[in-house]
Amino acid sequence: MSDDLTSPAYWDVFPKSIRISVAEMEQLIPLSVRGKASAPVFQSSNADIVNVDENGILYFSGNVGNAMIIVWDSPAKLSVRHVMVEARYASWFALHPDFQGLNIMGVTGIVIDALNTSGIPNATILFRLIETGPIVAQTVTDYYGYYEVNLREGLYYYEASAQNYITATGLINVSETGVSGENIVLSPVLVGQIARIVLQWGATPSDLDSHLWGPLPNGTRFHVYYGHDYEADAAELDVDDTSSYGPETITIFRLLPGPFRYYVHNYTNRSSNPSWALAQSGATVKLFLQSGQQYTFNVPNQDGTAWWVFEFDGATGQVTPMNTLFYQSSPTLVGS
Repeated sequence: MSDDLTSPAYWDVFPKSIRISVAEMEQLIPLSVRGKASAPVFQSSNADIVNVDENGILYFSGNVGNAMIIVWDSPAKLSVRHVMVEARYASWFALHPDFQGLNIMGVTGIVIDALNTSGIPNATILFRLIETGPIVAQTVTDYYGYYEVNLREGLYYYEASAQNYITATGLINVSETGVSGENIVLSPVLVGQIARIVLQWGATPSDLDSHLWGPLPNGTRFHVYYGHDYEADAAELDVDDTSSYGPETITIFRLLPGPFRYYVHNYTNRSSNPSWALAQSGATVKLFLQSGQQYTFNVPNQDGTAWWVFEFDGATGQVTPMNTLFYQSSPTLVGS
């Protein structure tokens, strides 16, 4: 049958092909049938990818794959047209030549041991455009823990792993100027320890401090921070960083009934009021538990010089995010 527009029997369906990025939200696309198709009949070749109703509306399942939409001119099926459908992850569009308009930028950094701040060799870093999507790039650190990778501008999920370390995940935003000094901190696997807390932040303020309060057998409470970095059989400040970025690391050795409370103090701006420096520091705290659970806390957008991050119940193991900023100029009184 002729598809000539001048033919009295001309009919067709549009669009002729569809490429779509899968999403959690429902996505509907109507087909347009033109010409002399009295009662078109629609059918999908792969309902796991896309369904089509009697009105020619496509319903996407959220799965990745291909399908063909078959359209007949009438129930008699005397003439047929086809629409090619491709459902892809967002990363496919980002890497396909037809859709590449963004610059490729260099990303560099070091994968660091949370306990001694040395570089970790042979660590693998995977990059994704969506958290559970396909890997779009990967790299391995050199002998000194240094890595480099080329990525297009955009937001990426990373997953960093190394032998005898706990796998870490996070986000890297690649801008038009690239990313340098994007350091990733890995905690050694917990062997005999109960938990580990790792603090990281940006270039400013230069000095953020970790503070942990917890119960002791005699009913009193300990305070581990840079001024008292070790409490026997309880907790230790493994790393104290005073020159930006971190990490600052505290390891917990023993649990007793009662609350363990963790705080971050802006030592650099401790006497400032008002102060937004802590809120603008980009600080993140990761809590690793012996059970394998991980928690990530991001500093809230509030004014203050101290951040109450979380509370950990020593009896039940329950972690409660607090995420509250307040003012405190004295390091010895943070959390008291």
